[in-house]
Formats: sequence, C-alpha cells, structure tokens
Amino acid sequence: MDPMNELLIPVTHSSTGRRTSMSTIVGVLMVIWLGLAIGCTTGQKTPPPPPDPRTLPVFDGITEAPISWNDLIARANAAEVIVIGEEHDDPGAHAVQLALFKAVLSTDSASALSLEMLERDEQALVDAWLVGSLETDDFVEQTGSRNWGGEEGWYRFYQPALDAARTSEAPIVAANAPRRYVSRARKEGYDVLRALPEEERNWFDIPPALDDGPYYERFAETMRGFRGDEIEEESIIATFRSQQVWDATMARSITMAMDDPQIERVIHFIGRFHSDLEGGTIGEIRRLRPETDLLVISCVRRDDEMNALDPEDLGRGDVVVYTPGSTSAD
Repeated sequence: MDPMNELLIPVTHSSTGRRTSMSTIVGVLMVIWLGLAIGCTTGQKTPPPPPDPRTLPVFDGITEAPISWNDLIARANAAEVIVIGEEHDDPGAHAVQLALFKAVLSTDSASALSLEMLERDEQALVDAWLVGSLETDDFVEQTGSRNWGGEEGWYRFYQPALDAARTSEAPIVAANAPRRYVSRARKEGYDVLRALPEEERNWFDIPPALDDGPYYERFAETMRGFRGDEIEEESIIATFRSQQVWDATMARSITMAMDDPQIERVIHFIGRFHSDLEGGTIGEIRRLRPETDLLVISCVRRDDEMNALDPEDLGRGDVVVYTPGSTSAD
C-alpha cells in the first residue's frame, strides 16, 4: 500500500508487489509522484519495548488540562467513534492504540476495529481471517501488509490489535480505498472514477468538493516544502485529489459501520495528518454523520519531556498524547 495520506516515505515492496511505508513529513510526495521504493527500513536489531501508555503525558487538546489514563478510557467509552492518529513507525502510538482498544473491548464487546491500513477490497480476506479459514501469515501476505510501519512492522504494530478483536469477536473494517483508484484520482480526476461500473465504485468514495480551507493549505505547504515554490498549483491539487479519496472512503467506511445495529462503537487507526486539526477524514465524518459523538486522539512524538500541552498542538485533537521519540523505529 502506498498511502501518501499522513505524509509517508515508501519503504519496501512485499512479494505481492504492494508498497508499504514509514511515517515522515516529506515522503508522501515521492510515493505519489515517483512511485519509488526506497530502502529506508528499520534495522535488524531487536527494537526496544514500547512505552507503558499509562505513563505518557496526556492533555485535553482544547482546554490544555492534563488527563489521566483512566479519564482517557472513560472519554473513549463515552464516544461512538474514536479516531486515533498515529505516525506509522511510532511504537508509542501503537502502544496507546492497543491499550485503549483493549480497554474499550473489556467494557463493550459491540465495538469494531477500523483501519486505514486495510483496503475495502480486502474485506473478504479480513472476514476469512476472523473466522479462522485464513492463516495469519497468509492474510498478511495476501494483503501486502508485512512492512507497514517498517520492516516486519505489521506484526509489531497492527496484528496485536487484530488478535484482540478476534478474541473478543469484534468486527474489523478494512476502511481505505484501493490504491489503484487513488492513483486514478490523481492522474485522471474524479469524473473518470464516477464513470466506473457500480461494482467498482463501491470500493471507494469521492468527496462532494475538494477542501479549500486550512487542511488544503497544510497539505500544499508540505508539498511546497518538499518541492519548492516552483511547484505548480495544478500538481498540488491533483495530488490532493488522491488524499481526499482516502479521506472520503475512510469516513464512509466508519459511518457505514456505525449504521450496523450490532456495532455501537468504532475505533479507527489512522495516520494523523488525516485527523489532526480537523483534517479531511474528520471533516468527512462530521459531514456524513453530524450527530456522531466523535473523539479524536493525536499521538505526537517528542524527544523532550512534556509537562504541558505545546501551543502548537492546541486543537490538534480532542486529546493529545505525547509519545517518546527515542523509541522510534527509524
């Protein structure tokens, strides 16, 4: 998979030919424009253990007040949709996701796990794995997920959450758009996607209009920072079309899951560029289901000890969790 969504660096290709990726602020542009696979994987040495999420600094992203781990769990249990923004190679963020997901499952089995990292046309593979008719290694191989977040990152970062879901008999939602349609959005535009047969259109969603506010400006600023001011606005907009297909598709997948009477809550794992500062996926959820009680959590890596919310993180999410940069998988 080659999401540019939270601004990624491509890492390797699996044997199925799907691109995997590692979070960083500039790599998305190389993925989208060049389609390269750059050797930027983690080292072979044993990674350090992830931090205990209960010990991490947590702050209300609006009031700036400190939040205890128990208070965070209570807020999650009171929400209908919980979006947890990550950097894909951040062990601290994944520790937060797993611990919070397990805590929610312990009090409410009618919760579903939704992931940016799996595409809608892989839902059949997800369902087969859930019922045990597909082995884990085969599932990882067939979805091309092995190196999400770094070399062998799937087993470290994502599979534990899937295992917890299966143990609790919780549904898993493959939420994202297949990359082939995202690529066509950039190269050919939305009208081409709208003209596809219905069975193909079911694999993705298109926003009613491209965002032209702060979300687009953040995206454009990042692209200009990578390519320089000489980049044409048309190129930025074309790439942003791809970004918004991911946003619209994930949002629709989440809201469709919430329409299932057997599901009371959805916990969605996502690259935080999509969800930070009312990013595109959050805006689409609010548009599609404005009555939803939504909790947005942003996991931000910091090398320094945080005793208060950084002013730059004000409004980044309803909750901001600071994770230690020293445990990065870089």
